Amino acid sequence: MSARILLLQDAVYFPSYGGGNKANRLLLTALAARGFECHAVSRMPRERRILAGRFSAEALTAQGIAVEAGAAGGISYRYQGVRVEALDLDDPDAAARIGAVIRDMRPDWILVSDDRPAILLDIALACAPDRVVALVHTHFHLPFGPEAEARNVEQHARLRRVRGIVAVSEHSRAYLRDYGGLDSVLLRFPVFGDGPFETPDRHVASAVTMINPCLLKGLPIFLDLARLFPETPFAAVPTWGADETVLRDLSLLPNMTVLDPADDVGIVLRGARILVAPSLVPETFGYVAIDAMLRGIPVLAGNLGGQPEAKLGIDFTLPVEPARRTEAGHVAPPQDIAPWQTALGTLLSDGEAYRRCSFASRMAALRFLPETDAGHFARYLDSL
Repeated sequence: MSARILLLQDAVYFPSYGGGNKANRLLLTALAARGFECHAVSRMPRERRILAGRFSAEALTAQGIAVEAGAAGGISYRYQGVRVEALDLDDPDAAARIGAVIRDMRPDWILVSDDRPAILLDIALACAPDRVVALVHTHFHLPFGPEAEARNVEQHARLRRVRGIVAVSEHSRAYLRDYGGLDSVLLRFPVFGDGPFETPDRHVASAVTMINPCLLKGLPIFLDLARLFPETPFAAVPTWGADETVLRDLSLLPNMTVLDPADDVGIVLRGARILVAPSLVPETFGYVAIDAMLRGIPVLAGNLGGQPEAKLGIDFTLPVEPARRTEAGHVAPPQDIAPWQTALGTLLSDGEAYRRCSFASRMAALRFLPETDAGHFARYLDSL
């Protein structure tokens, strides 16, 4: 009988515009294709600023997904071989419902991802203390260290009790070890698919593109570059981080086009000439950089956290000043735009430099791709 896998995550399961929840979804999809019985309990979609309506039951139904009313005011559906139950995790009955799912399913492994409300790990450990694996996609939701939004001694103690911890980068493994005293294993998630990866038509693909423009992802750098290169087309793909202020700032630039987000990142990259990923906070691992590189699209990325790791040694990892956390939220310090201006100008004006970077990026990403096979994850669970 195939192993039973249950994912608990404080994020919407589908559609998934964030790197971590998309990685989780594609992992379960790949494991289901290998014969695993996969279930997910996720957060019920909220009204999301510019993405309102994309996550509703009606939107899922419009895509051919059969949606049923679920417990605790949630919904349930099956997508790509995975049974999904979306709950309002703030509902008083949510914990009891999750416990019931665990008792009914009797999973071999419970994967708990980025437990921001600090309830999912508690429930999983209470129901199946020897079958819990924590997935770390972001340090914001960890209960320790300088990148955490809040310290939580109890949640830290829970992490010490899990059977295993999965990190997505060497940067993240070091963070878990140095600040949390926790051992982890590095596993690459099957985020990118098997290809073939379409190389954009250079006669059509002309835009300098940024996905998820917002302060934390480095919007100030992107806006400065658009102003410095007024004759160059720019394109922004707003997702979870954007709001009306971001859309207003983008709309003020005559060379800026705002594109609709898509669950398939290849769709939004078809018109990209260069990808800009100037995050002002440390990333655990920048999936979008490799998405672009697989298609031969040069990437200008910041040098914080796991971003340099995601560039796979290819040129144009550039300095940024990290955003500062204040009581009112994050504040971006002034950025030295000169290195970014020089790098972008080189790629726009020097055809040979562009071709070299494009080829090297694609080759490096294709060499990296086998590390993302879901078989690595299956073997890890088997080893436990």
